[in-house]
Amino acid sequence: MDEGPGTILTADDEEFLSELSDYLEILGNSSRLRILRLLERRPLDARSISLEIETSYENTKKHLEKLLNSGLIVRRPGLGRETSKGVHPAWEYSPAPGIIQRIQRDLGVFSALPVHLKAASLNDQISAVRQRVTAELQATEKALLVLGGEWDGKLIPLPAPCTVLGRGGGAVPQVMPGCEAVSFPESYRSLTRITRPHAVIRTREGACFIEDRESTGGTYINSKRMADREQIALRDGDRISLSMGEFALHMVFLDPVTPGEKKDA
Repeated sequence: MDEGPGTILTADDEEFLSELSDYLEILGNSSRLRILRLLERRPLDARSISLEIETSYENTKKHLEKLLNSGLIVRRPGLGRETSKGVHPAWEYSPAPGIIQRIQRDLGVFSALPVHLKAASLNDQISAVRQRVTAELQATEKALLVLGGEWDGKLIPLPAPCTVLGRGGGAVPQVMPGCEAVSFPESYRSLTRITRPHAVIRTREGACFIEDRESTGGTYINSKRMADREQIALRDGDRISLSMGEFALHMVFLDPVTPGEKKDA
């Protein structure tokens, strides 16, 4: 593996990268993504799946084994297709709960990895897999991925035209009707309360814009503080920090329609 100047990859890093490469290989296969999409509709046995995706039974079994081993699908006893000799018991396969969102979250985490862990052309591989997943599974929803703290790893979809961000409970400010609220736990106590709120994300013509709402701790995009009331268009991989320090909130913006590299400060 190529290493950057002064970069030291530990044995744990090497093991992680090997497992990451295997996971990307599983998701990078069009037939396996078609199987996932197919199983979203209803559970099926291996022979039914092979007929649906027009692949041999043997190859279908191999695809299913890889999906099973990676935890992307589950199986349970069921009844197979009816034949001239009757109906026989067979394993029925179905997707793991919330699998589309989990895949989007996993790929978002991978895209946010430190640069020295992606020295083996993983950037291109991750981007290619995200594009394939978006096309095959129609996972086009923009989202925020929380990094660190009580909500570490939580994926926050952004389906609404307006989403306000802040700490604790409370109603959306009356001056911002039509907005949905994402209230983060009190443990992120550097954030301004949701009733003010800390920041707002608006969607216009397919693009997301973030605005700091004169928060005390500030809003940072890729480590650069925004001006109060400034609006900035978000790009895939942008790192968003609501305040700085121990009790701040850090997130990555994910746009699966236009996946790109994370920008580093």
